[in-house]
Amino acid sequence: MPLGELDGWTIATHLSRTGARLADRGMRAYAERLAAAAVLRRAADLVGPMRAATRAVSEVMREPHQGELDVERTLENITGKDFPDVDDWVVTRRQERRQQVVLMMDTSLSMSGEKMALAAVATAVLALKMQGRDLAVVTFDDKAKAISRLGADDPPEEVVRLMLEQPVRGYTNIAAALEVGAAELERGRNPRRAGLLITDGVYTVGPDPVPLAARFPRLFVLLTEDYKMNPGLCRSMADQARGDVFPVKSFQELPRRMLDVANLVLR
Repeated sequence: MPLGELDGWTIATHLSRTGARLADRGMRAYAERLAAAAVLRRAADLVGPMRAATRAVSEVMREPHQGELDVERTLENITGKDFPDVDDWVVTRRQERRQQVVLMMDTSLSMSGEKMALAAVATAVLALKMQGRDLAVVTFDDKAKAISRLGADDPPEEVVRLMLEQPVRGYTNIAAALEVGAAELERGRNPRRAGLLITDGVYTVGPDPVPLAARFPRLFVLLTEDYKMNPGLCRSMADQARGDVFPVKSFQELPRRMLDVANLVLR
């Protein structure tokens, strides 16, 4: 079917299929833009209105309208005083609760086709929930690389485009993913940092990944369930890093599951 007659989602599901890679750079860039737009629409429909996670902060009032007056703490400060001090007035305001996250996504040959498109939607869900500079994305097959780095401030559409342009090939090296992901996260300065790993727990090359999981302050594993999965390995990795395992019954469920996990991790 001619490219112009395809919808963006159909393109997204075909970009990674063997033999479907477009040789013409211009045509491929056009296809990636259409696919990325379709992926983002699906993610935005799932996420809904953007509401950043916040926390309540109490502080001395330095200027009018700084926040809502904390009546209880202010009364405690001024009780017994003839004239309140300037520092006695306390206000409460909402402050964005930032978190730095590295997402590690399998792009080995088994991810070809619709799986890769759904993985891109899941990545977009996370990107829409966070500030760009606080999110890093690592893709892995035989090797691993950071396609979007902490501090880069890539917008969600760029993160999705980078995901969709990855060649789907090779074997699965979870240890390489954890090594690159941990190194990326160690660049961060926010004490609230975590890794998210999407895997079935089966590695076909590389060493045992469990010891590397201990490098993460927290590590959450989204376990994509199938007949060859290794839930024991996923649990061991999460336990090494004070994290948890979240079963994903099918790839169609992955974007919704990512939203659940993002809401938990980012709160």
